[in-house]
Amino acid sequence: MLRFARLVLPAALAVAVSAGTVPAVATHNADKHKNMDLLFRSPNAKTNSDIAFWGDYAVHGYYRNDQPVGGFRIFDIADPARPVLLRDFPCDGAQVDPILWDRNGNEIPDLLLTAVDRTMEGPQCGAARAAHDDPDGWEGVRIFTLSDDPANPFQNITQIDTVYTDCGAHTITLWPGRAAQGELIVYVSSYPLRPGPTCGTENAGNATNPYDGDPGSPDDPEHGVIQIVEVPLDDPADAEEINQQPIDYPGDPDNRIEWCERGPGACAPGVLEPAARACHDIAVHVQLRLAAGACAEQGQLWTIGPNGIPNTSNPLWVSDDDVSAGGDGNIPGAIDFFHSATFSNDGSVVNWIDESFGDGCPTITMWEPRTWQPGGPHLTGRMFFVDGGTGDFLSEFQVGMLRPEPGAYCSAHMGLPVPGSRDLLVNAWYMGGVDIVDFTDPTNPREVAYYDMAPDGPGGSDNWSAYSYRGPSFRRGGRALPVYATDGVHQPDTARGFLSFRANIRGGGSRLDHLNPQTQE
Repeated sequence: MLRFARLVLPAALAVAVSAGTVPAVATHNADKHKNMDLLFRSPNAKTNSDIAFWGDYAVHGYYRNDQPVGGFRIFDIADPARPVLLRDFPCDGAQVDPILWDRNGNEIPDLLLTAVDRTMEGPQCGAARAAHDDPDGWEGVRIFTLSDDPANPFQNITQIDTVYTDCGAHTITLWPGRAAQGELIVYVSSYPLRPGPTCGTENAGNATNPYDGDPGSPDDPEHGVIQIVEVPLDDPADAEEINQQPIDYPGDPDNRIEWCERGPGACAPGVLEPAARACHDIAVHVQLRLAAGACAEQGQLWTIGPNGIPNTSNPLWVSDDDVSAGGDGNIPGAIDFFHSATFSNDGSVVNWIDESFGDGCPTITMWEPRTWQPGGPHLTGRMFFVDGGTGDFLSEFQVGMLRPEPGAYCSAHMGLPVPGSRDLLVNAWYMGGVDIVDFTDPTNPREVAYYDMAPDGPGGSDNWSAYSYRGPSFRRGGRALPVYATDGVHQPDTARGFLSFRANIRGGGSRLDHLNPQTQE
């Protein structure tokens, strides 16, 4: 998710909300780093989003709002220090978050899913952007087959199907637990930031294109669901939405997230829908059959049933911040937006990411007073470590408290832990760079490596996502961790695109043959 006002006003980008209106500017004039080296960058003047990995390959999505050309790029990362661009495939639509799968077992992916959270005139790659509330518009999940010929990898990329989803597909999470039964399950997270063809206040009960939703509230303008898509592996062109799971905020004073309560700059009346009840990201721990839903106003832990569907109606526990919960939250202070989640390797710890709607490094949000909460400034944009069994708060971390840079914007955003003997979390902090946090002791997280680039034009680091993926290892460098990231969010004109780093630390990095965002296998 991106911050709202920096990119949306006046550019009208339907992604997220934020308070600031002036682009942040990094102030340091040289790269700052510790135990990390930058090895590769691939500028492309786009907003670069998430990354999926399979074998020796990485796919990352991109889009651009003032120039409506989006798509994805495929890199050969057999040598992590020298990635090679294989294809740049145009296919417009935000955010193009990817999922990869290999149906043939030859270590080359042959199935790609991408998320589209922008109303298009049609589902095909060449479709133009439509009015957000166009009743004939399309948004959802695109499905592609990829050629898996080792001699000509990814030469043929064919769009074979699409699945329309209400409110679009802001992020998608793979549940691979039914692959042995011949199907992939995909959780679609989105929310009514703007009215869409079948989404939001303006389209509730739209007779020409009504919600497909929950029978109890088929026209809920706040959305109130996650959507479940099934992809048959023997015929992925037969993919379909099979379920909508309800979302509620137990104990929340108004059972919804209101953008405007985060401060006068966090909403845009007449542009944004007033509120939502929905999820942004869902992380899954495959072995434990658990899902952690980062659901805007709350974080929730769910069990996953044999059918691959999470039991969202009965959370095992709920995390809420003290401010928006009216003093009853189990996390101190304010959380602007439960954006994403991860698990420790053994599932004993859950990490919540707060994407700040505020400004600065560290980020601060000016909350509006409500009957159940104080107004005024609150530190935001942090990550929180909580007990996986109870949801009890253990600790928090924010790079701006260690490396303050008031002119930049360093909210937490996207990452995943590193499989291995220590609990190491790789994360992107927008203009705070990419870092690795050791949370082996979850009551005392420590930053053990980071790389924060100096400005190239108006801004420095501008990172959306970051992951460690030890499929291929460095040809030289021993146990150093390959780390990959995307750059280009607030200032796409100076986007460094796809990045690779060498992290010179030990204790992590078990070899993987694939890695999809939000899915911990």
